[in-house]
Amino acid sequence: MLKYCSLLIALALISGCASLEHKYNKLPVGSTRSDVAKIMGPAPYVFTHENIDAWRYAVVAGFGYCNYREFYIYRDVLIYKNKYNRVSAAGCTLGLRNIAWETILTAAKKHDNASPPPSNYQPPTNIIDQLKELEKLMDRGALTQDEYRRAKNSVLNRP
Repeated sequence: MLKYCSLLIALALISGCASLEHKYNKLPVGSTRSDVAKIMGPAPYVFTHENIDAWRYAVVAGFGYCNYREFYIYRDVLIYKNKYNRVSAAGCTLGLRNIAWETILTAAKKHDNASPPPSNYQPPTNIIDQLKELEKLMDRGALTQDEYRRAKNSVLNRP
């Protein structure tokens, strides 16, 4: 009986990882925000920086081991995606890497060069939701106090 239960648990973990990878592969850069939402479902970890939304997903791939998939959406278009695996004995939330915003901002500039925004484009600004999300990330341990303070200042000091 114990062997049977262990086998079922192992199969469930493997299928979760394979499912995340399969969904990730179905979304090429250039997909729309709604495509990402439809295929990936709601993101458990969301962060916004300079009008770029980071949607981050994680699944347990084994005991103390997590798989991560990240999607960066700018002006409703997927401009960059990333995947990694990481050991995290304390859970997947604590295993989230810091976002390399320089790389993402470069991808946004390339997108702007290829598809300039219309002259009347106004980026979405919902400061309250962004601040709430920052606080959630800090409470979960995904952001340090210093990272939270810097990100909060970035949100509050935007033109």
